[in-house]
Amino acid sequence: MLVLKHALANALKYGKADFKSVVAKVFAERPELKKRAKEVVEEARRAVEEVNGLAPEEIERRLRELAPEMMEREKREEVKELPPLEGAVRGKVRVRLPPEPNGYLHIGHALSFHLNHLYARRYDGKVILKFEDTNPLKERPEYYEAIKRDIRWLGIEWDEVFVLSEHFRELEKGAEALIQEGRAYVCSCPSEEISRGRREKRADPCRERSSRESLELWEGMKAGERLVLRWKGDPASENSVLRDPTLYRVLDAVHPHTGENHVVYPNYDYASAFTDGMLRITHVLRSEEFLMREPLHRAIIDAAGQKPPVYVHYGRFELEGTPTSKRLIKPLVDEGRVEGWDDPRLATIMGLRRRGIVPKTFEDLAVATGPYRGSSLISWKLLHGLNRKNIDPIAGRFFVVMEPVELELEGPEREVELPVHPNRDMGVRRLRLRSPIYIEKGDAGGKLRLKGGYNVTVEGGRAKFAGEEIIRPIVHWLSEHIEAELVVPEGLDRPLRKLRVLAEPAIREFKGEIIQMERIGFARIDSRSPLRLIKIE
Repeated sequence: MLVLKHALANALKYGKADFKSVVAKVFAERPELKKRAKEVVEEARRAVEEVNGLAPEEIERRLRELAPEMMEREKREEVKELPPLEGAVRGKVRVRLPPEPNGYLHIGHALSFHLNHLYARRYDGKVILKFEDTNPLKERPEYYEAIKRDIRWLGIEWDEVFVLSEHFRELEKGAEALIQEGRAYVCSCPSEEISRGRREKRADPCRERSSRESLELWEGMKAGERLVLRWKGDPASENSVLRDPTLYRVLDAVHPHTGENHVVYPNYDYASAFTDGMLRITHVLRSEEFLMREPLHRAIIDAAGQKPPVYVHYGRFELEGTPTSKRLIKPLVDEGRVEGWDDPRLATIMGLRRRGIVPKTFEDLAVATGPYRGSSLISWKLLHGLNRKNIDPIAGRFFVVMEPVELELEGPEREVELPVHPNRDMGVRRLRLRSPIYIEKGDAGGKLRLKGGYNVTVEGGRAKFAGEEIIRPIVHWLSEHIEAELVVPEGLDRPLRKLRVLAEPAIREFKGEIIQMERIGFARIDSRSPLRLIKIE
């Protein structure tokens, strides 16, 4: 009971019992047992295997019976909530979700968007879905709808949609006002010279142009002349962003959303800041990679006569061992190293959805990580731990045999009735217990109990009836079955493992997407005909 107690407690705390941790806890409580280390280790292996095949509710129930004081101690959890939002006034908060439609969303977008959405709803504010599509060379029409689809799936609602490219004329007028006021100038220097001057903190001679001359050159830019419009900042600033950055450049490209060649296209800093002012955004919550850009964005919004928002910067969200940048994910897709943007090994929302990560988990993770500075490296253990709490109440329980061994059953045929979920009214599943039966290769030996059935002794390819009293281990099994594919995502350095398994036919009819393969773990139904499951963790 000592070993089982620690296995149950470890599983309750971490979702699954860890063999090494259980052994260490046992020896810490009873050091004298080290003399019988071999026996303890073997008992721990059996206990961990048994406990990891139990539903969380059963783990809690058994630990409460066996050692209630441990359950209470291990189950305590820190309750987290987001900190107050600086300067927030109820009913006045306006935040934006600013995706660029040049790829599919990933976990960083999901967490950032949830933070914005949660704060807007806390203060009865507004959420603006703002497509920052300033680069016609990278944007693609399919990404606009894909982004909307992913955001809806996350459970995030928006109040307005703002597509930046639909407001290029207003941005151009704003740029002309900056030129007239002497806050921007047209530069005719080669790009290499501009870069060198910025590095060396030198003022560009084009800064001396009059507003009138710059306006004339601006008209030349709109006609296709290869010049740039630059912000008149501080060439000697320690912040390189403020050293006369480019606001507009000339591109001979048709924008995929507007269907028009606008010739002059705004750069990110100008377009993002100017439109934040247009939209009267009160709070900008974004990763700290934009921290140095804040002074420039404030200055641009000030120059446009608008009130700058409150800026909240937090650490960039990264998923352990998995690239989260579109720049790094795209080559994996293009080179065929993954099966697409929805490969379940990827940190894209599409991939994580296929992996069985549910929308509520992203929200919980956003609250757990919070809008704090510094690195936010998210472990798969944390992600799966939060997800497990959300999927356990909705996951139907079914039998899946991964390494099947066929046995001749020498015992009575029986119809077995088992609940689809032990604690929720999801109906029942009926299985026919008859010869032959299939059990896991690792279970094929000795005396054991077929769950919902009776005891058998396994030897020589036979499973012989061995009584009705409840014994352990209790194993899953199948008689009637269907063949299925079980996809097991591992690291990106290894191909997806695809296993042929046997499964309950009832899985095909289950109304939900998430199941628990008893004694194996959670999986998502990826396809019903043919049946394909993706192991979640």
